[in-house]
Amino acid sequence: MMPLTRRTLCVSLAAAAALPSAALAAKKSRYSLNQTGHALKGYDTTAYFTAGKAAEGKRATSVTWKGAKWNFATPEDAALFQANPDRYAPQFGGYCTRAMSLRKRVPADPEIWRIHGDKLYVFFARRGGKAFDQGPDEMIALAQAYWDTLG
Repeated sequence: MMPLTRRTLCVSLAAAAALPSAALAAKKSRYSLNQTGHALKGYDTTAYFTAGKAAEGKRATSVTWKGAKWNFATPEDAALFQANPDRYAPQFGGYCTRAMSLRKRVPADPEIWRIHGDKLYVFFARRGGKAFDQGPDEMIALAQAYWDTLG
């Protein structure tokens, strides 16, 4: 272990000041972000509605909203999102809906998803989606109750 000197303290402070913006964005956003500050692990959140499938977005068509970067497959998808982000953003910040209903915050896998009541829900594992199918309204209510307690 290095002794704490004025020099090591200055170097440590400089390193802390140079933290990646993604780490800072993660603290400002209620959304589940990957290491680069992208919501939904970089997937196009409009594609679930327009194409009926999970589709990876491109950084070239990125939009910033609520402290998170959102990638889209096409400029048209980005425009749809910009026109009505609340319509297309995943519920519960892109965290697993099932985990949220169990009072846990777990990043979801964007490949495991459901649309219910014209809203997008994502899950950590396939069993979460299957449990959702058995009683979506109950799971949503439990997840919403916990989500509302988070700051």
